[in-house]
Amino acid sequence: MPTNKDLGEAIRRLRRSKRLTIQELACAADVHYNYLGRVERGGISPTWERLVCLAQALDVPLPTLMRRIEDEAEVARAMREARARIATERHAT
Repeated sequence: MPTNKDLGEAIRRLRRSKRLTIQELACAADVHYNYLGRVERGGISPTWERLVCLAQALDVPLPTLMRRIEDEAEVARAMREARARIATERHAT
């Protein structure tokens, strides 16, 4: 299940791919840049209304944003598993 961190990372990657600063995206989405920074760091979860505004400001359909969030969750899961496997291998030797 995706976390706030996954949501934030997906938004950050989309923002950067569009070459937008955090201030530019915040202005376009009508949110304060500090709020957007907290969202990107996974510190808070935006309301549905704010999420829709962010998707519109990024010019990304909401289903695409949702898929990106799920992709971030999958990457995070794979990284956790890889780290655990490496730690297990190190302790075994």
